Amino acid sequence: MTDKEIVNLIVSGNEEAMLYLLYDRYESDLKFYAWRYYGSLAYLEDLINDLYIQLKGKKGDWQPLKSFQWRCKFRTWFCSVASHLFLEKKDKLIDLGSNTNSKDGNSGNCPLPEPEPEPVNEKLVMLMEAINRLENDDYRFILVKELEGYDHKEIAEMLVAKRKKENKVSFYRGKIVVPDAHYVDMTKAKAIREVKTIVEQIKKEWYAN
Repeated sequence: MTDKEIVNLIVSGNEEAMLYLLYDRYESDLKFYAWRYYGSLAYLEDLINDLYIQLKGKKGDWQPLKSFQWRCKFRTWFCSVASHLFLEKKDKLIDLGSNTNSKDGNSGNCPLPEPEPEPVNEKLVMLMEAINRLENDDYRFILVKELEGYDHKEIAEMLVAKRKKENKVSFYRGKIVVPDAHYVDMTKAKAIREVKTIVEQIKKEWYAN
């Protein structure tokens, strides 16, 4: 399904379609912004929940989504909204994480603080940025899932499930491609070559001055 078809489902009342956008189609983008601003995925679930609430709107009628005019790519707009929200919530979330005092001042009974964000790993942030810029959806999916610790067989199974959910079929030389561990391995090699090129572009952008 296209982004527009999914958004139409959401505004018509299908909240599962919104969960699909957040936890499947654009999950890698959201993880990238979490890493970029927090240096950790510790707050990702809270951030996604805040994004869900913002997109649903104050009246719960998905007005922010309805207002999108489709004059640019939906992914560009969606990522811009997420990026601004994640940055806006940073101080609040980190303050919550560092609050170790209970309301009655009894430090012996106070709850454990939220985990502090880990120091920013610049190389990882750069890698996530490069992966985020990949045009090929399989490239992005495979590299992100490998970073999460899945092996090639597991990633292949996830790809099969993902394509069934999206009702997508890929062809090569007139034959349907069914992802397996070998496909993941070959696709990963192509993705890495492309990522290396993008990383060099990012370095020039970041260190131009």
